[in-house]
Amino acid sequence: MNLKNFTNKCLISAIGLSSIASGFFAFTSPSLADTVLRNAQWQITIGNENSWNGVNGTGNLTYRGCDTKNRCISLRNGTVSCRDGVCTRAWRNGEYSYAITSPITENGNAPSTLTVRKGASVIVRSTGLR
Repeated sequence: MNLKNFTNKCLISAIGLSSIASGFFAFTSPSLADTVLRNAQWQITIGNENSWNGVNGTGNLTYRGCDTKNRCISLRNGTVSCRDGVCTRAWRNGEYSYAITSPITENGNAPSTLTVRKGASVIVRSTGLR
């Protein structure tokens, strides 16, 4: 799913048009392409975004993140939450949490941010993912 389609889902949820959202999600194809976000440090592939039904804290997203040295991590069971103009896709891996935040925009072209935490400490914050 491309970021524009993902952002449109967030926008629908955020403005509370549940009847429109229900119709939109009913026609979302499970074969949509994965979302790939890149910047100078990371390439992140997010899959199964169509598993999100518009309810905050739901979904079964996948994550594959690789750095410039081709060190990668794959995660499952990611969720989506949208509020206050931002959608967050999040995963947990033991004491680590991974979050991709994306502002909700009309054109869906706003850059996203990766934040990785170990417990309460931010160990990675990478902006400009497109």
